[in-house]
Amino acid sequence: MHRVETKRAQSLRGLNPFELPRMVISPFRNRVWFIVERLLLSGTLARLAVGAALIGAVAVVGGLAGFVVAAGTEQAFGHPGEAIWWAFLRLSDPGYLGDDVGTGLRVVSTLVTVAGYVLFLGVLVAILTQGLNEAIRRLEMGLTPISARHHIIILGWSKRLPGLVRNMLESEQRLLRFLQRVGARKLKLVLLWEEVSPALTADLMGEVGVSRNTGRIILRSGSPLRLDHLNRVDYLRASAIVLPAENHRSADGASRSDNSALKTILSISNSLTLAGATEFPPLLVAELFDARKIPIALHSYRGPIEVVAGDEVVSRMLAQMVRHPRIGDVYRELLTHGLGNEIFVRGCEAGMAGREFWRLAEALPGALLVGVARLEDGRVRPLLNPPPDLRLTADDKLIYIAARWEAGEPPASPPEPVWEKPATRLDALARDDVRILVLGWSRRLPAFLQELESYTNQRFEVTLASRMAVDERERQLRAYGVRPERVRIRHVETDCTVPDQLAALEPAAHDVALCLASDLAETDEAADARTLVEHAILQELWGALPEDKRPRLVLELLDELNVALIDPARCEYLISPQVLSHMLGQVALRRELNSVFEQLFNSGATEITFRNVLRYGVAAGERIGFARLQSLARRHHEIALGYLPAGGEGGPSLNPGPRAEWTVADGDRLVVLRN
Repeated sequence: MHRVETKRAQSLRGLNPFELPRMVISPFRNRVWFIVERLLLSGTLARLAVGAALIGAVAVVGGLAGFVVAAGTEQAFGHPGEAIWWAFLRLSDPGYLGDDVGTGLRVVSTLVTVAGYVLFLGVLVAILTQGLNEAIRRLEMGLTPISARHHIIILGWSKRLPGLVRNMLESEQRLLRFLQRVGARKLKLVLLWEEVSPALTADLMGEVGVSRNTGRIILRSGSPLRLDHLNRVDYLRASAIVLPAENHRSADGASRSDNSALKTILSISNSLTLAGATEFPPLLVAELFDARKIPIALHSYRGPIEVVAGDEVVSRMLAQMVRHPRIGDVYRELLTHGLGNEIFVRGCEAGMAGREFWRLAEALPGALLVGVARLEDGRVRPLLNPPPDLRLTADDKLIYIAARWEAGEPPASPPEPVWEKPATRLDALARDDVRILVLGWSRRLPAFLQELESYTNQRFEVTLASRMAVDERERQLRAYGVRPERVRIRHVETDCTVPDQLAALEPAAHDVALCLASDLAETDEAADARTLVEHAILQELWGALPEDKRPRLVLELLDELNVALIDPARCEYLISPQVLSHMLGQVALRRELNSVFEQLFNSGATEITFRNVLRYGVAAGERIGFARLQSLARRHHEIALGYLPAGGEGGPSLNPGPRAEWTVADGDRLVVLRN
């Protein structure tokens, strides 16, 4: 201790004596500023307290100065408290300046009034404005819990989110029925993102429509993996929770997205158990890229759950588009709101039980009855194109295609049916081998090839052209379990956006060219740009070919705005995010639709296909109505959905109505649902 004091004394002895006061004052000043800093950063109330203290200090100092200056004059104050009140009045209202008499008192009053301008109009207004801005920013961040019932929660941000939200809000008829079922008056969509920002909010509102839907959309920040964040969106009282897939372009990224989704499902299920809300849990609608992980998701959630296999759905549709010209128009109409006909599900009404399915179909002139949804072993099983002797039960739900939901309501007095007893089924025609040129590599290609492999009456020769190394492609195919037998695969490593390299593939020697949204592109915009360039090069290469000699061209696009850059008369296209957004939104409002979509848009037990009208015994040049075609299709265990004239420039006419007529020409095709 003695040594320390000695060293300190020695160090002080060498300093300038004028610096000693500064060394003593500095720590005290630093301490004061530190306390002021902590107060100012403690929040708006603390800042107001500091401002009030400053105002009080100015009032006290100004009042005491006025008390001293006015002493011994006619304006003298009775006591210091009266002088302090005098100073506070001048500080808060400059109108009192005219009441002062005497030079000294006027000087003090002026100084106090100027200080009042600074404090009242400066400090206090600034504190209140800053506090209000901070409060608005906190509200914009979405950190406050909500209180709602029967709302729909959407977890996570993805580029298809605006389309998903817009689709749900625009499905007015289905939305009204959903609200009636859950007992709500209006729909509220609650979006939970990792971090809500004004930029993302502005983008979403701009695409959805701010003027009509602002009050229906609530945004909150948080992670679905945390219970306190789930409570922030009142998930226990939600009617449905939608979990769309994250944005990933590669196979590894898709796998990470699926793993994250499965973890989220487990987290929500565990949270429901901890909260004791397993009796009436909300419906969970999840999207996974890999269909092989669906059983894991179904067993991970303790409640009603529907899973949409995004990659498998798109792969099946692309495979069907390769096989059936113009079937993409059918898919796009059925899976796009406001484009024409949609798929509806409604319960059986009184008097329907016991009726034959095919006889009931004739009583719905404005709708195409395609099947029933029947509950079996706790799961909804759709029976599409059922056998002729199927009779409805009271618990069945009707599945039909129509422009409006009301079209599925049977008339009070149905007409006398003209139903004919079914004859034999039409055999499936043996199909020629199809040569397919696939441009670009996508994680959906293994599922696409697996779908082609499932077609037993047809063989395919597939040329895969991409910049990806052949070894990596084969690794991904093996990992997916692709074991081709009816599909012959040829790999070519090339850049399809270079005209000379694409011409070397001899695209005119193929039957179909399929341009996929490439995973090698960094963004969706870059993927669509490559697809459009490939489309333009192919059109240039085929420019001299007659129309009937041109290979068919099928495009996968990611942005619906790019449709304006192609000629739909010379190619077919599928907007995969739009299709998946529609499916997720509609399944959340009516869960039975998931199993209907799963069966309808594949080549399994039931499929949508085309048949030449002449196969039904109709003669070329004959004038025939759609009602008669429906009857002919029913005789062969099929359901007629629409008519596609030869050439098909305008696309197929779905559900044209029983009075629609055509003059049959060779090459006209009937859109049918067959087993």
